[in-house]
Amino acid sequence: MSSYVRTFNRFELKFLLHHTQAREFVDRISAHVDFDEHAGDNGFYKVVSRYYDSRGLMCYWEKVDGEKYRRKVRIRTYGTHPDDAFVEIKQRYNLTVQKRRVRVPLPVAEDEFAKMDAGDYTSDVDTVFDEVFNLRRRYRLEPKLIVSYNRAAFFDRYKHDLRITLDRNIRCRNLDLDLATKRSVGPWAVPPTHLVLEVKFNEQAPRWICTVLNALDLQVVRLSKYCEGIERMNMQMRTRE
Repeated sequence: MSSYVRTFNRFELKFLLHHTQAREFVDRISAHVDFDEHAGDNGFYKVVSRYYDSRGLMCYWEKVDGEKYRRKVRIRTYGTHPDDAFVEIKQRYNLTVQKRRVRVPLPVAEDEFAKMDAGDYTSDVDTVFDEVFNLRRRYRLEPKLIVSYNRAAFFDRYKHDLRITLDRNIRCRNLDLDLATKRSVGPWAVPPTHLVLEVKFNEQAPRWICTVLNALDLQVVRLSKYCEGIERMNMQMRTRE
């Protein structure tokens, strides 16, 4: 029914690139990487995520206030597997990230979350669902925002724990929170002239990727697509716990 993935002590660095920088970046890394096997004909695939937060946007404010330890709950779908959902808890301490997630059919994920909302959830599905249920109950987490984008993903040909992603056409919406909505709707969470680059690795990044980042003078940024979307929709102005 489900497949469980847990990642330990993974580092994640983010950069904001103009599209001209992104083209040069891809040119420079092409000798070292291969496209993700799920990439479409143009190298990109669709990612749609529904984020959960408290009424006072606890998760948003933890990021803005620079809290080192943070957790986020989301349900994510991929264009390559539109009928499946990944229920995820993303936990961050400083630059170190742990992700716990389970893959289930989208209707199963929606049904279990509906049971949580109705108070009918029973602890017999998966440990990730159990943790999500406890977090939602403790902090009263509600669906808040959809963030969608097109992603190109790369893997180092030799050091397979290195993953590089480039996200473009990053949009957000806070009304239609249906993950099954196929079209890209909502305003830009990140200007369409720019892409978000993420470099993810265990323990230590290969020297060659550090050389490329330095050659392009790219600087690490504190950027969250969820937080950018919240601010684009002016949701943070309404309340703060």
